[in-house]
Amino acid sequence: MNDMLAECDEHGYYRGETCSVCDRKGKFLMNDRELDSLGRIMAGVLRHFPEKVGLTMDGHGWIDLNAFIKAIGESRSGFHWLRPQHIEAIIKTDLKGRYQIDGGMIRATYGHSIDVNLDDLPLAEIDNLYYSVAEEELEVILEHGLHPVDRKRVHLSGSIEKAIEAARTRTEEPLLLRIDGVKTREDGVLIYHAGKDVYITDKIDAKYLSKVDESEVKNVDITDDE
Repeated sequence: MNDMLAECDEHGYYRGETCSVCDRKGKFLMNDRELDSLGRIMAGVLRHFPEKVGLTMDGHGWIDLNAFIKAIGESRSGFHWLRPQHIEAIIKTDLKGRYQIDGGMIRATYGHSIDVNLDDLPLAEIDNLYYSVAEEELEVILEHGLHPVDRKRVHLSGSIEKAIEAARTRTEEPLLLRIDGVKTREDGVLIYHAGKDVYITDKIDAKYLSKVDESEVKNVDITDDE
């Protein structure tokens, strides 16, 4: 699939050969190879290792956008042309909502392996959240609750469909847990809306968890967004 990044004069940034609204070709910004490479760099720097490119992150995960662009241009070959509009275009066309730009600063909103305080994200307002597990994990999690593994926070999905998509890298037949969003809100458990369909929290106690019936999972029709 050609994931070229471009800008339509009338409808803004888009990915693909032509604008999805008017079907006309816009101003070219980045080819699919560059987009993929830069996406990997952004994830690494903004979630895991800003110091590797000489950048400093504040306590909420923010990095100066101009400093970020300069660091990428100097440390990675082939990105001397990078400008703020390229980063803005990536963020605005990202279906997962992984990043934010605000006041000349940029950050990732989830997926961190380093300590950042994300309590300025909006609180979750949905009644059910979901988490995919392997069969061997199920009983342990139902007894002891959800805790971070390779990231600093537990990452939840806002729908069965997205939870299944998140599980695809690990198993073809995921088991899903449902988190009771109503009870967590009533009890003051802080769950933040971090991406288009990603929610993060420090932990989820077992009392809020239940297994999703396998018939609900099998009846879900999954189509790729990207």
